[in-house]
Amino acid sequence: MKNIPYLFLVTISLLILSCGEDPKSDPPTTTAKESKIAKKTDQQKLSKKYNFNFSDTQSRSLPLHIQNHIYNFSNIAEPIVLVNFFATWCPPCRGELPHLNNLQKSYKKQLSILGLLIDDDISPQELDLFITSQKINYTIASNQGENQRFAKFIAPKLRLKADFDIPLMILFVQGRYYTHYMGTVPEEMIESDIKQALNKIKGQQ
Repeated sequence: MKNIPYLFLVTISLLILSCGEDPKSDPPTTTAKESKIAKKTDQQKLSKKYNFNFSDTQSRSLPLHIQNHIYNFSNIAEPIVLVNFFATWCPPCRGELPHLNNLQKSYKKQLSILGLLIDDDISPQELDLFITSQKINYTIASNQGENQRFAKFIAPKLRLKADFDIPLMILFVQGRYYTHYMGTVPEEMIESDIKQALNKIKGQQ
């Protein structure tokens, strides 16, 4: 009789343990129907089209169409595109300008640099003077509304906060994301990536 309370407690403990969900148990299996729905949803996301229409200081259109992770800069013939988010008041941005000029000059047949002006209250006239004084030899998109819209689109894809620091440069090769650079980076680093990308393109021909 003295063993009854002990046996009772052991029995109750076993019942409690067996009623709880096994923490090491496998997650519920996905049915074929659920897998098909998930796959269809992913395909719909991939097939969705995104359109941006940048414009330079001469009001020339620079459309960008995005679908299935392909970034099609339809008015740019060069296979490599370097997008640079910048502002004229930003010291690191200004420091990058001579290096970008050098890269554009060295790879003018393979590279197109597109500067996207954001968070800047500079007037169109002042921007023209800035471009001239800095001897910028690549395209500057001055429609900040559209530039900012693209910034909000691309930030989460790069795992960046919405109000990311500038300069931010993104390298696209044959319409696909290749790499990106945050802050000031050596010209040699960008050039090295451009050379690697060109070798990759050459190997595909």
